Amino acid sequence: MIKLVFRLALRNLRKQRLYTMINIIGLTIGLLSFVLIMLYVNHEKSFDRFHEKSERIYRLTSATAQRKGAIVPYIWGQVLKDELPQVQNLASIQNITIALTIEKDNEVYAQHGIVGADSTFFNIFDFPVIKGNRHEFLQTPNKMVITPEIAVKYFPGEDPIGQTLKISLWGTYVNFEVEGIVESPENSHLPFKLIIPIHFVKKYFFDPSSFLSWRTHFAYTYLLMSDNHIDQNEHDQIKSDLKDFLERHGGKELRDKYTPDIEPLKDIYLKSNLQFDFPPRGNIDHMYILTVVAFGILLMAMINFINITSAQSLTRIKEFGLKKILGSHRGSLFIQFVLESLLLSILSLILACILISLMLPYFNEFTGKAFTLTSVFSIHNILFMLVVAVIVGITSGIYPALMLSSFKPASILSSRTAGRSAGRKGQKMLVIAQFTLTTLLLVATGIVYKQVTYMLEKDLGFNKDQVIIMDDARLIASNPIKTDLFREELTKYEQIHAVSASSSYPGQQSWAARYVPEGFEKEESVSIFTIYADHDFLKTYDLEVVQGRDFDREIYSDSSAFLINEAAVKLFSNTDASWLQQPIGKKINYTRQTGGEVIGVIKDFHLESMKNEIAPLAIEITPENFFALQIKLNTQDIAETLVFIESTWKRLFPDLPFTYSFVDQEFAVHFASDQQLGQILRLFAIVSIVVAMLGLFGLASFLAFEKAKEMSIRKVIGATEKQLVILLSWLFLKLVLLANLIALPLSFYLMDQWLEEFAYRINIPLYLFVVVIGITFVTTILTIGYHALKTARTNPVDILAQE
Repeated sequence: MIKLVFRLALRNLRKQRLYTMINIIGLTIGLLSFVLIMLYVNHEKSFDRFHEKSERIYRLTSATAQRKGAIVPYIWGQVLKDELPQVQNLASIQNITIALTIEKDNEVYAQHGIVGADSTFFNIFDFPVIKGNRHEFLQTPNKMVITPEIAVKYFPGEDPIGQTLKISLWGTYVNFEVEGIVESPENSHLPFKLIIPIHFVKKYFFDPSSFLSWRTHFAYTYLLMSDNHIDQNEHDQIKSDLKDFLERHGGKELRDKYTPDIEPLKDIYLKSNLQFDFPPRGNIDHMYILTVVAFGILLMAMINFINITSAQSLTRIKEFGLKKILGSHRGSLFIQFVLESLLLSILSLILACILISLMLPYFNEFTGKAFTLTSVFSIHNILFMLVVAVIVGITSGIYPALMLSSFKPASILSSRTAGRSAGRKGQKMLVIAQFTLTTLLLVATGIVYKQVTYMLEKDLGFNKDQVIIMDDARLIASNPIKTDLFREELTKYEQIHAVSASSSYPGQQSWAARYVPEGFEKEESVSIFTIYADHDFLKTYDLEVVQGRDFDREIYSDSSAFLINEAAVKLFSNTDASWLQQPIGKKINYTRQTGGEVIGVIKDFHLESMKNEIAPLAIEITPENFFALQIKLNTQDIAETLVFIESTWKRLFPDLPFTYSFVDQEFAVHFASDQQLGQILRLFAIVSIVVAMLGLFGLASFLAFEKAKEMSIRKVIGATEKQLVILLSWLFLKLVLLANLIALPLSFYLMDQWLEEFAYRINIPLYLFVVVIGITFVTTILTIGYHALKTARTNPVDILAQE
């Protein structure tokens, strides 16, 4: 019985080649799009879940009135683990954000991705171990753990275990022996390439007193909790306990300044929006959007299938009528129809898998991921795809199967027109649903594109073009004579506009310091972003001084002076209104010592993403905190200027590697997630239009068949071809218009909600809706035009003679 039904299904699919091809193409595109998007979404959601104890790992965070950050004082964790009963274990790490110099076989290299970690790090995290004993990692001084990438880079073709590398820790070379190799998976929010004991960070990078300070924030601290799940009540209690913990050790002042909290490890990558966090970060809202897009395109493909199959079924009415008269049960007819749908769905899945295999390198380049055929076609994913294909096949076949198998034999065999109107209302609703989804996706794509373009083109308040960053300022600080000579030689070169040194730069997360501005009580101190810079920082970025003046090398007192931005003036004036009237000359002190006076106010500029408002900022001269060199070029020949900079560097610092990046590239990282969302939406907006056109083409074929007699009669009584084409086209255009009327206000609301996460956003352009309506109308007319013209030009005699 099943074999017979299967053979009949194959025969019917071959007989209806056009409809079969349209259905297969539509379902293949739908399944391909769904699988690719869900691969990406599931990968983003998988961050940090490979750790066996991921449900129990939390990160300690700290918030002030101005900001919430991912780093806390190191001492918090060391004391907390003995005082909070829920904490089973704890580890802190220090991310060394600049490149360190590594020497191997008399060659020097600049190496990023080095972190310092507590000895408990591998007791909490389950990074896959390739070689070595995780229980011994970081327990012994002068030993380190590396990734396979580092192993290949420094020990090609060798076993790295037991071998050493010389790492320069602030000018002092220290030998480290490799004791283990571990993977740093792509889906970890905690990127590293090399881990050393945090003891060396304490010894060489910071004043050791920083590790005992209850206010100096620099450590990422992770807690292993005893419970797998912490509900909201328990979370609130822990926050309260943390507040009490601060008061016990730092008094009410410390409790009032800081609000400690914990966040689940599995939420960090997608849901956390903390400052000083590891880049890059994802966005859970983007995952929701992409999931809706995936299901939307799959649903559109299913709607196509249902509509086209329903139309196709009209050519088989007499076949099913005869089968019913000859004794076939409704159930067997139903099974036959569903089986045909299932066969098409499975075939479409096979084609989609073939296309995925061919497209995977391009998909990886497009998304910035590293999917492999093994990971894509894992047992879990294959089962998932099969389940989706079966559900799609069965679901898509149920409606036309029920409709066709429900017709009465007598009415089916009575005339050619029997059953033509059956399901027409349902088909119209499905077309409206399909174009509603298409319109939503088109509007979303347009708005995301406009917002990303706005962020990329908006005046940031500084000039980021042709500014080179060298994260080497601290490496050359031990030789101030050569450092000054390097800067002097660069500034003499006509293609270089300015050279500056600073602690950070626009696009990089800046440090924060706590100050007591004039007119404030000590307990009213404020924490604001601080850049430690030299006299040429403003010149390098073309920053505008709106009041007062810039730093001046000839004025000795400027070494303790401050520049502040307009946002800082506004913040200070909330407590003391005189700051707004005359900020120049006012004093700013540190919480524990005397500071200096404000000599200038600079125009606000963006330090970070435009999702955040411009934050208050202070700039002061503190050479010991210079971490980066910035070189502002003024040339059409960047390559030639880079050659000059490199040759000068190598002549003065032959033992240090020459590395650089561009500020505009660093700043673009803040928009990477939104740019990627825009690219994905643009691609699948085109896909949705293609799917909708396929559906319309098939349905227009059905409509031409259904309306053939009516159009012939109209032509006989005098209707022109133009009138007939307009009449047939309007049958679809009114459905598309209704879909737009539903989708446009809905899309306006949804995208307005999405734009709310940006402090600086576009106003949704109304012309975009006109463009989208135009696209859907033109697409509809082009798709159905062939069938409309063909029907209008058909000789009425050929149609009416069949009745």
